[in-house]
Amino acid sequence: MRASTCRLFSAFLSDLRDRRVGKVLLAGDHCIVQAMDGVESYRVLVPPRTENTYILDVLVRSGVEFGSVAPSTASRLMPVALALMPFLYLGLTYKMMRGMFGTDAGGVGKDGTKKVRKQQQTQRISFDDVAGIDGARKELEEVVDFLRHPARYQAIGAKVPKGVLLCGPSGTGKTLLARAVASEAGVAFLFCSASDFVEMLVGRGAARVRDLFTQASQYPQCIIFIDEIDALAKARGGFNSNDEREQTLNQLLTEMDGFEGNVNGVIVIAATNRPEVLDPALCRPGRFDRHVYVGFPDTKGRREILEVHCRNVRLDSEVNLSVVAEECGQLGQRSGAQLASLVNEAALLAVRHGDTSIKHEHFELAMNRAFESQTRSIAGSSFEFAMEEE
Repeated sequence: MRASTCRLFSAFLSDLRDRRVGKVLLAGDHCIVQAMDGVESYRVLVPPRTENTYILDVLVRSGVEFGSVAPSTASRLMPVALALMPFLYLGLTYKMMRGMFGTDAGGVGKDGTKKVRKQQQTQRISFDDVAGIDGARKELEEVVDFLRHPARYQAIGAKVPKGVLLCGPSGTGKTLLARAVASEAGVAFLFCSASDFVEMLVGRGAARVRDLFTQASQYPQCIIFIDEIDALAKARGGFNSNDEREQTLNQLLTEMDGFEGNVNGVIVIAATNRPEVLDPALCRPGRFDRHVYVGFPDTKGRREILEVHCRNVRLDSEVNLSVVAEECGQLGQRSGAQLASLVNEAALLAVRHGDTSIKHEHFELAMNRAFESQTRSIAGSSFEFAMEEE
């Protein structure tokens, strides 16, 4: 029995008195009323706070057939849903707080240092993969010897440096050097960015630093690499200083001093291209004992870098990498990252031209394209050449 219309409760009582009601079905907060002729039916909403016994007494006195209908699925589930709403709210709030505090599932440490990554076996890099920066390489080869033969230095009373600060322009191979040190020494390598420790909530950055050194202390020997450390260790007291950053920096200084826990066998390597903004307390001896400058390579160094990146590509016999290295210096392609991109771009151009090997003309086209992209300035959505074409 379906009710297409809805009437007032007073009209329903009037129909009962006039004996125009044939059947009534009770369904919770409403009644479905069928007329005496059995054709017309309508729905009546029961007024709030109306006793069920009152309705039953009225129906019994009127002598009308009445019964009840099973509630719908939605009606049965609604009380359950309302009961679960507070728990759902609490669960979502708990998950949001876990995300804010960095304790979400899948992390490495209890304080949420899931952003700290350990170098995998498939990413091993040796000093043979580092070329063109011989001075910095020799400095770090000595660090490797510290880790391989610590007894040799301890016998004479020498102390292993606690930290090595790699300074230099972007793309010169600072991260590559740190990976090579860990691979050559055969020790664990934890690497992260300094921005991973910068948090909105005060105290979370310091907790991440503590947990990082706790993880490092679980290995007999370990190298911690912090990239772009200037994001964390800017000089205190400046206009951009804040309590969270200073507290995180203070915790890093404390951990490097070794006042909390055992940091023997843990060497911190940090990289920055802005050493002038670092806090002097971080750069002093006893924390970052060695400052290694990783600059742009000379022509010989560029040729060595090109040889490393050309190991897995097919070069034409006419290509002279010494000439390419000289031309790269003239066109501003000097860093290791730029040279790696140059080799890849030349390989793409060779495929685009349908050649089976990389020729010198492909290197020239790649250099010209890179030079043009460097001399452009972006203004809105348009590109303007900084130099006029001849």
